[in-house]
Amino acid sequence: MNNNLGTKIKELRILNEMSQEELGRRIGVQRAAVNKYEKGSVTNIPINTIEKIADIFEVSPTYLLGWVEPNETSLSMEVHIIQGVKTFFGADAVDLLETYTDLTIVGKEKVLTYSNEMFKLYGQKC
Repeated sequence: MNNNLGTKIKELRILNEMSQEELGRRIGVQRAAVNKYEKGSVTNIPINTIEKIADIFEVSPTYLLGWVEPNETSLSMEVHIIQGVKTFFGADAVDLLETYTDLTIVGKEKVLTYSNEMFKLYGQKC
């Protein structure tokens, strides 16, 4: 394990507005252990703990370990964007965005058409 793992854990924890204590509780370790993980002073984090951390932050264990494919390197930017959407528009906007991205092209076109119709009926008037 390298310090890159610790940096990623810390970044994801902060972006998700989670304390070391909360993360520790969710993965079954003390706050001090999370602190050591983030500092890179622990070299033998159990794989099941890495999997738990990955599940909590919805990333792959390979991302945490730095074993990503070149097309996966934008994950950090994705995490920032999702956090920004959540901050400015709320969790419902993130849910809508995630649902939209899972749709086919036809489904996306229908969602856009429907949302434009809804805006005409219910959108804010200036």
